[in-house]
Amino acid sequence: MKRSLYPAIILAAFLCLTGCSDKGDGTRSDELPENSVAKVVSAPSWEQELEERDRSIKTDGKFVYDDDVILTTAEYDSLNSYTAWFSKTFKMSAAVVLTNDIGDDSPDSYAENFYKENLSGDGILILLNNDTNEDVVLRKGLPSKYISDSRVQMLLSEVSPMLALGDYLSAAETILEDAELSIPEYFTDRSESLEPDDVREYDYMLKEASSDGKLSIYYVLGTGSEKMEDFAKKRFDTFFDADSDTAFLVIDGENGESFLVASGKLKYMSDKAAEVQEEVKAAYKKGKGVDLSKAVEAFVSRVK
Repeated sequence: MKRSLYPAIILAAFLCLTGCSDKGDGTRSDELPENSVAKVVSAPSWEQELEERDRSIKTDGKFVYDDDVILTTAEYDSLNSYTAWFSKTFKMSAAVVLTNDIGDDSPDSYAENFYKENLSGDGILILLNNDTNEDVVLRKGLPSKYISDSRVQMLLSEVSPMLALGDYLSAAETILEDAELSIPEYFTDRSESLEPDDVREYDYMLKEASSDGKLSIYYVLGTGSEKMEDFAKKRFDTFFDADSDTAFLVIDGENGESFLVASGKLKYMSDKAAEVQEEVKAAYKKGKGVDLSKAVEAFVSRVK
C-alpha cells in the first residue's frame, strides 16, 4: 500500500466536525491525546487496551536495521529496545527494517529475503520502505494465525500518514503494539496444531493466574534429540531472566511429557513440579494428545 496523507486529512476533518465543540462528551479536539491519529483502527475485541508496564529492555542485540540512518539515535535506541522486548516476550523473531533502497526487489521479496538472511523461525518483520513507499508487515508462522492480511492492510493505512510525515518511530510502535494485542503472550503454541480461539482461552487462564509473577506454557510436538528437561531449561534461559518471577511449563503433545522451571517469587512452584507433570501426563491420551484444559488447570491450581 502506497503511503498517503489522505487518511490524516480525512480524520482531521472528522475530528473537527465531531470534536471541536464543547458539547457531547466534553472532549475538544485540542484535548485529544498526542498520538490520537494512530488509534483509528480499534484493537482486537479480546483485548482493548495495552497494559501499563515497562516495555524497555537492555540488549546488545540488533532488532532495528537502519543502515541509512533514518532514525535519530534516541529513536533508534527506543525502538530497538521495544522490539527486543517484543521478541523476548512473545518468544519469536522480531525486526524493524528502514531503508531508502530496495534495489530491484519488490517490497515483498525484499522483506522475505531479509528475513531469510537475518532472522529465523516464527516472527514478524516490519519493512518501512522509502524507496517505493510501499511498506510491508511480514509474518512467519505463529503471528500469521493471529494477524490477518486484512488487519495488516488496516494497520498500514493507519500508519501511512505518520510515515508520510516522517514519524517512523510512531509508525513502527503502532504496528508492534497491535501485534502485542493480537498475539497470545502466556500460552505459546509451537505445534501449529491448535485453534487460535482455544489458545486465547488458555492464554487468558494463565494471565488471570499471574498476579505474583508470570505463568507461561510452551506447547510443542516433539523436542527433537533433546531431553525434555534440557529442552525446557534452554528455552527458559532464552526467554526469561534467571531471577524473573516466572513459572515456565513446557508440554510435549506427542507423548504427554512436560517439565516445569520456576524462579523468583514463583520459585516455590518447583516443589509442585512433579505433581503438575504427573497431571499433564494423566491428561494425555495416545492418538488424541493432551487435554490442554486439564493441563492448564493443573498448572494454575498450584499457584498460591
